[in-house]
Amino acid sequence: MAYDLKDRVVFITGASSGIGRACAVAYHRAGARVAAAARSADKLETLASQLGDDRIVAVPMDVTVAADRDDALRVARERFGAIDVLVNNAGWASFGTVLRIPQDHVDRMISLNFAAPIAMIRAVLPEMLERGSGQIVNVSSVVGNQPIPRMTVYSATKAALSALSTGLRMELRGSGVDVLLVAPGSTNTPFFSSAATVDAKATRLAQTQHTPESVARAVLTSSRRRRSEVTLTAEGKLITAIRRVSHRLADGIMYQVAKRAMPVSTSDDTQPV
Repeated sequence: MAYDLKDRVVFITGASSGIGRACAVAYHRAGARVAAAARSADKLETLASQLGDDRIVAVPMDVTVAADRDDALRVARERFGAIDVLVNNAGWASFGTVLRIPQDHVDRMISLNFAAPIAMIRAVLPEMLERGSGQIVNVSSVVGNQPIPRMTVYSATKAALSALSTGLRMELRGSGVDVLLVAPGSTNTPFFSSAATVDAKATRLAQTQHTPESVARAVLTSSRRRRSEVTLTAEGKLITAIRRVSHRLADGIMYQVAKRAMPVSTSDDTQPV
C-alpha cells in the first residue's frame, strides 16, 4: 500500500541547505507538515518564510546534542503532534586518509553521521510503534556501499548507517513502521565546500551529477511507495553490483576513481566547518 503523506508530520535533520532543504520543500508540497531542523536558525527561518504557511516550523538544533534534540522534538510535537516520518539527513565529511585525519574529525563524523541518527530513531520510534505506523528515512551514500580511498572514515559511517537500516528493518518487520534507505551519489550541495580537507580535494566529485531537488524527489518517491532501498546513480548501482561479484575488481575501480577525482592535497584546512 502507498503511504499517504498528506498531513503527516515529517521531521528532517540538516534541513537548512542542500538535500535536507530540498526534502523539506518536497514534503511540504506533498501536503505534509514539516519540522525543519538544523543549526542555522536564519536559514531555517528563511525557508519557513518562503514556504509561508502554518505547515512548516523551524526548529534550530545541533543534532549531536541531546538537549537540542529533546527541545526540537518538543517544539515539533507541540506544533503538529507526534512524528510520522523521520528523515535522517544531516552529515559531514573530512577528506583524507585514515592515518592523517585528526581524531576530532573522526569523532565528529561518527557522532553526526551515525550516532545522531540512532538517537533520533530512538526518540521517535516508540510513538510510531504505538500507532503501528511511521517511517524512518536514512540518507546514506553510494560510498556506504563501496568505500572510496581518502573518504574511508566517511564511507564507514555511511556503511554503518546502511547496516543500521537493514537490521532495524528486520527488527520492525510487521510493526507498520517502514525503514527506508536512500543512497545518493555526488550532489550539488554545500557538502564539499563545508567538508574538511586534510590531504585530498574532492575535485571531480564536486562536479556533480545530481541536484538536491532530484535527490529529494527520490526520497519522496521512496516514502510514498515504501521502497526499502534506493541507489540513485547508474554508476552507484553498477559498482554495487560489481562488488557483489568481485570485491577486488570493485576496489580496483574505486582506487582509480580516487586517483582522478580526489588528488592528494597539501592543504592544512583541517578544521571542521
